[in-house]
Amino acid sequence: MHELIERTLKEASKYFQNFFIHEYLKKSALHFVDPRVKFLMSMVFVLLVVSTFSISKTSVVVISIFAIAIASKLSLSQLIKRAWLFTVFSFVVVLPAVFYDAMYVATFTLRVFAAIISMQLFILTTPFSEICAVLRYFKIPQNLVNSVWLTYRYILLLFNDLLTILLARESRRVSKGSHMDVWRKGGEAVGNFFVRSFERAERVEMAMKSRGDLDWSRNWNFGSNELLSSLITLTVVLWWWIA
Repeated sequence: MHELIERTLKEASKYFQNFFIHEYLKKSALHFVDPRVKFLMSMVFVLLVVSTFSISKTSVVVISIFAIAIASKLSLSQLIKRAWLFTVFSFVVVLPAVFYDAMYVATFTLRVFAAIISMQLFILTTPFSEICAVLRYFKIPQNLVNSVWLTYRYILLLFNDLLTILLARESRRVSKGSHMDVWRKGGEAVGNFFVRSFERAERVEMAMKSRGDLDWSRNWNFGSNELLSSLITLTVVLWWWIA
């Protein structure tokens, strides 16, 4: 049982650590599109799926996102891997409703999936610093953007520390041990994790103060790629409207 819990923790840490990271290795066409345009495109898709309970309209958005990903040579498996956990969770939450409205369960789950892959289409192709710069461009308060940036950096560090602790504990274990021993060692690992988290928070805060205020100003451009992305978004909106 304890081995199952440890494996679950490690897989969850890997999942959430990768959820907010954009793809560095492969440059698709969307990587070179102005982040403002990608942000608006993703937000439009999210608004479309949350404003309807029609499974056909939601399916139109999902198909459109997949088509954009394929045309941009993005990995569909990456999109699905980043969305499946929240999709399954939403399905489990509304599963009791299947006894009186199975279509609602399917539609709700599909809406969640569509909203997540819409956001991932933006996150997967945009560095987080550019995401914060886009938020500042749309007049999101400076303090809020700084908090989002700090939270993002700190969450990644926390999950990295958690993975390190779990791997270190596993590498030093030569036998399964009793359940009491597992609980005792687990308590020590949790305590070590909280101590390291507190120390890490202090170092991150001091590092940010030493570097001064964050500068989110950018030189934006609007060219043919941005125009094409805008036209695709408008086409999807019209398609969704008449579907």
